[in-house]
Amino acid sequence: MERRVYYRGSPGYPNSHQLPQFNPGFRFSHLVQHQLTFVHGQHQFQPQQPNYHHHGLQNFQVRYPYVDNRESIRQNILSQIHSKHSSHSQQSRKRSADSLPNSSNSKKQKNDHPATDVGITDVPIPPPGYNPMHNITESIIRYFVDNHQTDTAYRQKLQLRDVLFKIFQSSMPNCGLYIVGSSMSGFGTLKSDMDMCLMITDDGVDQKREAPEILYLIQKALFRCSFVRESMVIRAKVPILRFNDLISKAQIDLNVNNSVGIRNTHLLKYYCMTDWRVRPLVLYVKKWARFHDINDASKATISSYSLCLMLIHYLQYACSPPVLPSLQDLYPERFNAALDIRELKFDDSVSYKSDNGQSVGELFLGFLCYYSNKFKFDEDCICIREGTKYTLDDYMRCKSDNFQIQPLCIEEPFDLSNTARSCHDKNIFTRVKRVFKKSYQKLQKKKDVTCLFTHPF
Repeated sequence: MERRVYYRGSPGYPNSHQLPQFNPGFRFSHLVQHQLTFVHGQHQFQPQQPNYHHHGLQNFQVRYPYVDNRESIRQNILSQIHSKHSSHSQQSRKRSADSLPNSSNSKKQKNDHPATDVGITDVPIPPPGYNPMHNITESIIRYFVDNHQTDTAYRQKLQLRDVLFKIFQSSMPNCGLYIVGSSMSGFGTLKSDMDMCLMITDDGVDQKREAPEILYLIQKALFRCSFVRESMVIRAKVPILRFNDLISKAQIDLNVNNSVGIRNTHLLKYYCMTDWRVRPLVLYVKKWARFHDINDASKATISSYSLCLMLIHYLQYACSPPVLPSLQDLYPERFNAALDIRELKFDDSVSYKSDNGQSVGELFLGFLCYYSNKFKFDEDCICIREGTKYTLDDYMRCKSDNFQIQPLCIEEPFDLSNTARSCHDKNIFTRVKRVFKKSYQKLQKKKDVTCLFTHPF
């Protein structure tokens, strides 16, 4: 079988033309090993001016159009928090998805700094008579404003990507390097790791045999880079090379040819754009799950990606009216699983306006309620691709061969595997369900999120 390198061109981004052909009997990892013998030794981390290209995801990464979009969402939230009310009347107010209840004591700052430098320390306290759910909303928004990934941190990651790409390009001139995961989708925090995908072929790479060999070779090459520390190859279904960057202090997880990660990053980014409430909710759900130690795939609990899909499913299916649509139904061509990843665009718009007026606090409580009392973990399967859920019996009649039944079943929107395959231990997952139930009971009773963070349940 002939294999092709993935990219062709001086920066490695433009479309492939006249791609070289390889000996069918030649191990692909041998090719990489041959190329990596020429890697340059010392690479310093230097801020670089962005280069402008014209293709797909990396065009987006270099041009930074997403930064502007994220900041517009952030500014929208900040303006809602600090907007003044003309009176404290306790008349019933119409709830709106585009406005949060605010205190008239909120004072506008004298100096308007750029949004990336704003530190909100005076989130207003609601006056008497407000819905008690306002306390939950304010806590979630406060956490989001203080902890979401800033533009400065985002640009640092882009600079690191450019440095690493130069290193990889010196030995693999036709490769492509993508930022994936929460750093790119908009669901990152200041402490988020940086996930990256190195694309080296348009054919699949054997993740069990070839990917670890390639990552070991890359690890060996990076030993000579002054900014790389504590590198190690972690074998998993998708093996990764994990290392720390001495300059930005970020932890990097690098995989090889896991193109589905690029696709689901693309999809989550558009869900992030569809409704401003999604980002604060995702960040707070992950904070809550980490505190209770149920957000770690290595411990047989729920991965961050699966938590995102659980929240999106709730916002699609369990809210009335829905907060989110199925974007794959709404834009089938944009999210076609067969679309070349070099054609993915991150700067399109989403023409959807939800009629749901619930506050962020109400939605968070509803999320806990749904998975505590309504979702049947042993019978249901989440499918955000169609914006619904299926019974396992119905789903398995037309299941993908990749799907593994576990205590939690969530369809991956593109390769149709079970994203929650890490939840394989029934005893551990019993504790996960207990955390959902106790969290809902306490928050429903006290209407104060601090009750969720006194001790793990």
